Amino acid sequence: MRCRPNFPHDNTTRTEFLPNACKTIAYPSSGGIVLGHFTAIEVEYLNLSRLEPAKRSSDPAEEDDLALRMLHLGAHWWPSWSVFAYHSARIAEGIPYDFHFPPNVQVGYPSSGEGLWVFKFSADEQTWEEEDERKPYLARKPDDWNARIMMALTMDERCEVLKQFNATFYEKIEDCKDIPNSLEDGIQGGKGYEQLLKKMEDRIYVDEWLG
Repeated sequence: MRCRPNFPHDNTTRTEFLPNACKTIAYPSSGGIVLGHFTAIEVEYLNLSRLEPAKRSSDPAEEDDLALRMLHLGAHWWPSWSVFAYHSARIAEGIPYDFHFPPNVQVGYPSSGEGLWVFKFSADEQTWEEEDERKPYLARKPDDWNARIMMALTMDERCEVLKQFNATFYEKIEDCKDIPNSLEDGIQGGKGYEQLLKKMEDRIYVDEWLG
């Protein structure tokens, strides 16, 4: 049995305001959760309150609709809150996860309605030393990311910040492999990571992988 970290969660919660983001959760009718940590701009884009915490809906269709819209903003599906909390705690302890953990996907939609900007980085807090022959599959979060993205006041300004970080432009969601086309696609992608995360619970595998 693995122990769970002390990351409390109320499964009636929709939004919770944290120091640098709004933890937002949808509860798909097929199970699991869709979790994102959003700025005020993204919360408004989802038509959620930026001033008052919200609770989950009793309507499964409403939950599915919000889950897909969150996935389109870079959120990820998880089998449970406890799985996310356990592995997030290990990353916070400095254990590299690299491709085993979903990347941090940041999305912006221009008000013109034309296309989307996507920027992604690793969730890792720590990775291998520079002299190591191995290289992470994604760069870590830029040091000035939080400070700069929090200064954006509109979705267009958010897009400008993403461009400054060399985000990729896509004409439509279907062109971006990091954004699922449907809720079902998002869940299947999350289940793929679920299998990778299970490997990270095997101490022998981790020791061999980290070398």
